Amino acid sequence: MAPRDPEAKRRALLEAALAEFAEHGIAGARIDRLAGRAGCSPGLVYTYFASKEKLFEAVFDQVVVQATEEAPISVDDLPEYAGALFDGQTAHPDVMRLATWHSLEQREGRSAIEAITKANQAKVDAIRQAQEEGRISTRFTAAELLVLIINTASMWTLQTPEISDLGPREHAARRATIVEAVRRLVEP
Repeated sequence: MAPRDPEAKRRALLEAALAEFAEHGIAGARIDRLAGRAGCSPGLVYTYFASKEKLFEAVFDQVVVQATEEAPISVDDLPEYAGALFDGQTAHPDVMRLATWHSLEQREGRSAIEAITKANQAKVDAIRQAQEEGRISTRFTAAELLVLIINTASMWTLQTPEISDLGPREHAARRATIVEAVRRLVEP
């Protein structure tokens, strides 16, 4: 008999949950389908995670940590940060679908996902400090600038095909457009 590996089962559940939530959203995701993807019983999902919503939060936490590691912010090169975000979004379309579902299914009274709040606050603080030092533009607040950078990095990955087919189609050309747009946003 193979020894139990609770951490491997937890990772399998998180991977299966990412696929399930990216495909169906929070409301449409089904624990039985998710458990089947992970090769376990539906009851085991609740052993590791108290609810479907808590599982979603755990998946989103994991995604935020991964994105932060793959595309760390550098206030000294925010254009390249935007390019790295675009690279990550292109490489992980399931994560972009998950983020879209998260935005669509936000309800009043639902608490913010701590990993997102913490990551964004650290980025805003770093941008604000660079603004105070005169290294980047103060035309926008630090928070506004972060939102502009993130949305610019996502300008093709979050669009419908009718819009995303406009402009260059090659990854490198789209990336270059994003980097140049953010360079113009942040230059003092």
